[in-house]
Amino acid sequence: MSDLQQGERVGDETSSPAFTIYRGKDAALYLGSRRRGAAEENAHPAIQRGLKMMYETGASGGASVRVLFDSPELHLSYVWFKSGFPLPLHSHDVDCLYQIIAGSMRVGTEELGKGDGMFIPSGVPYTVTPGPDGVEFLEIRTRDDYDTHYRAKTDAYWDKIAATRTERAPIWTQEHAPYGLLDEQQ
Repeated sequence: MSDLQQGERVGDETSSPAFTIYRGKDAALYLGSRRRGAAEENAHPAIQRGLKMMYETGASGGASVRVLFDSPELHLSYVWFKSGFPLPLHSHDVDCLYQIIAGSMRVGTEELGKGDGMFIPSGVPYTVTPGPDGVEFLEIRTRDDYDTHYRAKTDAYWDKIAATRTERAPIWTQEHAPYGLLDEQQ
């Protein structure tokens, strides 16, 4: 079976359902979802300004997201947020499940670590703060295409996000994933 290609279906489709093989080494960097209605140009002015600053300060310097499997009914990503990576308050229009495989993260007042997880229903705003070693988790969604809706509507909030990203950028260049499920790629 080593000759299978990424996402190749295996089985006789006329007599029984097939299964699909995916390989971590072939996981593509996540490039963002297709926009269906949450376009930044229609967002609150503070969100527009904040997202612009976020991208200017290196939106991905403290995070890596790789798509492991993608179908219309299911999306599986490997996510690594480096220590202190500030994820802005946001929601999605699809349910999401996080399963932590290494490191830790704070969600509200809860500290989650290896083996813990959380389910986030569609439309529920959230943010996470990775712990001192960062956090690696699997992200499972019920669709391959979804919108992200940013929720923070103050310039002070976005200024803090940008400042943290700028301050931590040199630290993040030295960090390695605590478990290292996939080879590190930027």
